[in-house]
Amino acid sequence: SHGSMRAVRSVFSSQNSAMCKNEFLKTTSAFRPVSRLLRFILERITVAIKSPSSIGGGDGYFELIEFSLVRHLSDGREIKGTYGVNVVKVREVIHMPKINPLASTVPGVEGIFELRGAPIPAVNLCTILGDQRLPVNPDDQIIVTEFAHKRAGFIVNQTNRIRRVPWEKILPPSADKASSMTGMMLIENNEFLFILDLERIIMQLESMASGRPSFVTESSSLPPMMGPKKAGYPSILLVDDSALILNSIARALNMEGYGVVLARNGLEGLQRLEEASSGHFQIDAIITDLEMPQMDGLSMLKRIKAVPNYNHIPVYLHTSLSDTGSRETAKSLGANEFFVKNDVSTILKYLKMNLLGSKISA
Repeated sequence: SHGSMRAVRSVFSSQNSAMCKNEFLKTTSAFRPVSRLLRFILERITVAIKSPSSIGGGDGYFELIEFSLVRHLSDGREIKGTYGVNVVKVREVIHMPKINPLASTVPGVEGIFELRGAPIPAVNLCTILGDQRLPVNPDDQIIVTEFAHKRAGFIVNQTNRIRRVPWEKILPPSADKASSMTGMMLIENNEFLFILDLERIIMQLESMASGRPSFVTESSSLPPMMGPKKAGYPSILLVDDSALILNSIARALNMEGYGVVLARNGLEGLQRLEEASSGHFQIDAIITDLEMPQMDGLSMLKRIKAVPNYNHIPVYLHTSLSDTGSRETAKSLGANEFFVKNDVSTILKYLKMNLLGSKISA
């Protein structure tokens, strides 16, 4: 029904109810006691939020929560896989609560659960990844995330550990997994850990709930350069490992009149700057994601501000991370502004008032 579709969309927004960080480690009578491993993970999450340097303050490292999924494939096989998500996006890890089902046709949304008065959508990751839909196991756990002003609970088999990982070790996902994963890395016993792109999953669910198709697909080709459509408009280097985000933001910027140069990670971003300094094109500002394989946004920012030819270029961070610690670290490294991921109207308004105005007046 249309009402259930609106319910699915609305519960993803963190503006509907407040989840206080000072209640971060509390549990309610509805949950069984938190295990020692979960308590350790929660404490590490708290440390990461308070001390962003521990998750990669421009040193090329970040921390992720490793968890397991028991997959039931369409061919009848059952396999156990290892996955991860950036610890900064995680707010809590809880035992399975009571999930209230929704009359929703959106695959992967099991229903709604309540956490300290806040309604949270429960997302079945195995269903999202294309597995057979099975009843939720009461022994499963839920990873509660918050990013880009949205929160959700992702059902997993179990959380295992915290890993501190160098970005350079993260490989691009294989083509068949690119729609839901942002990268993968080789771990013990020659196994792969897959890093899920939870932002992309939420965007896809919201798109299905709205009844509208996605604006672009992940397989859409990316033009290397879009020239300014209006005289006097600056050119912007846009850096993100998600083709979905690159297409969405790049086309919005170009339709507004800006020139756009694209890169998929920090290394490619630096290469584009070198090409620009050689006279191939001009770059007047940079909008970059934080989380990217090979080189993350903070490491790229640090290198840009260390080069005299580049350090005058304003750098704006385009991120889903909501914690103030990451922003403080980025600001100390020289970031000029922060944009919520894919908030096109805010980005265009800021650029018009700040970047475009200064360019024209100059």
